[in-house]
Amino acid sequence: MSYALGQTFSRTCRELTFDSPIGTWNLIEAQPAPDLADAVECYWEGWGDMPPLTEKILPRTGVELMFNLKGRHVVQELDGRKLGDQYLGGWLSGLQRRYMLIETTDGSHFVAARLRPWGAWRLLREPMREVSCRVPQIEDLWGNDAERLSSRLAGAPNLYARFDLLEDHLRRRIDFHKQGDPGVIEASRQMIGSQGRMRIASLCKDIGTSRVTLSRKFREQVGLTPKTYARVVRIESLMTHLAATPEDSWAMLAEDFGYHDQAHLSHDFQEFCGATITEYLQRASPGGGATLEEWGQSKGTE
Repeated sequence: MSYALGQTFSRTCRELTFDSPIGTWNLIEAQPAPDLADAVECYWEGWGDMPPLTEKILPRTGVELMFNLKGRHVVQELDGRKLGDQYLGGWLSGLQRRYMLIETTDGSHFVAARLRPWGAWRLLREPMREVSCRVPQIEDLWGNDAERLSSRLAGAPNLYARFDLLEDHLRRRIDFHKQGDPGVIEASRQMIGSQGRMRIASLCKDIGTSRVTLSRKFREQVGLTPKTYARVVRIESLMTHLAATPEDSWAMLAEDFGYHDQAHLSHDFQEFCGATITEYLQRASPGGGATLEEWGQSKGTE
């Protein structure tokens, strides 16, 4: 379906509703304008009157620029480190090597832009390695400008107006003079196309670059090494598959996704998601990008 947003662009949206044991989660995804399509994968807004909950946010290949419209969120664990950092405004989640453990209270409502890694690099104008495995507050990145944007988003009449406000802000901030390296973009495309199974040596040969050069450019414009990014691609592909076909045998999954054996599959899944596949299937939240760990009462985040 399409909604007219402004005078020159009609934005295509997808609306989803997920029912879970702890409540209903509503999600609307919207396409970016054509001039930002190489930097922004989509905009999205999600909301639900959830009880206090703790969840693991699992590694994905997009960078999330998020603004909080309702709720309190505490990152309890990140990349294996215990934290306890509270987020009330906005934040940017760079690419992660492992799950994040987050506690949410007082409901949940976000508006966000899901950025392609090289799009985030053009937006932040700094190496993506500086934000990978981190969740910096937007105020720390943009100062008072972030506070003004958060206020305008909160006061907008509807989510379509919020998508427009967010897009206008990104358009003003993004560096249109620099583009993502073609080798990095092509390598990412091939990794995703092969579900992360393509060997880095073969990939370098295909795109005509050295492993050292590709690694340097990936750290700059993506934030992870090519090998780690490929592993995240594979785990993300596996989670997408499990969401559609949860009953596959583990041995078949290992073979289909290029693992040496079932033990290799189990080790990788445990490392990235902090759970076995069986535990993941029991706890996966709607959409499969997180697992619900606890819900129903707050631990207290004051």
